[in-house]
Amino acid sequence: MQKKASLIDGQLRFGGIELYTKTTNTMLHVPFLAFHWLDEDEEIKFFDIINTKAKGIGTSLSRFLKRESDNLSWIATQLIIDPNSPLYNKGTLIGKRTKEKHITLQNVYNFLLLLIKNTKIAELPKEKILNITLTYFNCIKELLPVEWSDYKQYRLTHIVCLNAFAIAGNKIIPSNFNFVSNQLNIKEVNKRMSSIKIFDWSSEGTLKYLKGASGSKLLAEDIIASVEK
Repeated sequence: MQKKASLIDGQLRFGGIELYTKTTNTMLHVPFLAFHWLDEDEEIKFFDIINTKAKGIGTSLSRFLKRESDNLSWIATQLIIDPNSPLYNKGTLIGKRTKEKHITLQNVYNFLLLLIKNTKIAELPKEKILNITLTYFNCIKELLPVEWSDYKQYRLTHIVCLNAFAIAGNKIIPSNFNFVSNQLNIKEVNKRMSSIKIFDWSSEGTLKYLKGASGSKLLAEDIIASVEK
């Protein structure tokens, strides 16, 4: 159809596309939604619906889309899609939780922030940070495989506990990392983290009422204290 149409919404995007094609002398294929034979009142109605009821994308999907430009988003994505990751088959990229996939990409991004905040680890290449994170959380999974695999019966992979491990890791990892050789002392980390076996991770145990950031901080303090012993 070679006829004129009214642009109901997307003027800024269209202007950007027009400027880009003229500046770069390239052609773009732009997907769009067209409504035929609308009168003025119908156009007004559609404009109102689009601008009042449209939903923005979720934070997890936003992180996924930024994975090539933001290192933490890339690391978080890899932790979910890498078959060698303890979060593989437990995480979702788009933010919609299920019984099997209860950890969102945004959840992973958040605990990564806690894990490397104000440490020299944060200055390392993203691939190295990914490897360190994989090693640390795989250590936890291997120490408590039953608790890690059963979300319903145990609290180990609940967000409040994952955040607690990240806060604890913020202290444990740098103290066992050789910044000259850029190597993590895996043997020592495994040895120290074995103390987490003394905790009752069951859903009906002492951690039952652990909630939010304050709960994660309290648990992290206990984990650090047990590791330091």
